[in-house]
Amino acid sequence: MYKYVKQTQATEMHKWCSNILNEVQCEVSDYFTFDFRLIGSGDKRLVTQNGNNPFDLDYNIILQKDKKGLLNNPKQIKDIFISRFNKILEEKDIDAKGASNSTSVITIKLHNNNGIHFTFDVAILVENNDGLFYKITYDKNTGRYIWNALPNSKNFVEKFRHLKEKGYWLDFKERYLELKNMHLTRNDNVKSFSIFLETLNEFYK
Repeated sequence: MYKYVKQTQATEMHKWCSNILNEVQCEVSDYFTFDFRLIGSGDKRLVTQNGNNPFDLDYNIILQKDKKGLLNNPKQIKDIFISRFNKILEEKDIDAKGASNSTSVITIKLHNNNGIHFTFDVAILVENNDGLFYKITYDKNTGRYIWNALPNSKNFVEKFRHLKEKGYWLDFKERYLELKNMHLTRNDNVKSFSIFLETLNEFYK
């Protein structure tokens, strides 16, 4: 069952991930500018852990300026980011598995003597003119990378801020954990950001 990670643990790893992402910003500056957020509008109190298994942090890279006109080539964009993550990890010479490519995220795994103890997942997003966020995803049907629309992502930052201002934060946090555990029991393999949007949408029905 999922539980919330202690604030001190989440803060320590959030700082480490943020440092890596700040360096990536410099590495890709000839191609893009981007913002990054820990899911839940950057709120560390949404970090969860399945029992005693390693916990992870999920980040969204949100592209802003596309300096080379690469938005129509999502595969090249993802390849650029993977190569820059690997360059930084190699230079730091830390006990980490290099950035690996999955269906919708880039994954970095940190190890200790007992094996993997932390994973760091990064999705690449862009906000479209329709107000929705689109994520780079591998489409198994076509065998290519596409920009996949995230349902219910329109104005999610403003919605979440408004929800907290109205005093619904604790209710949101409780429901978010319930939905994570529901997807866990179903073995749905749904990413945290999608569950965040699902929870947020319930409050705005």
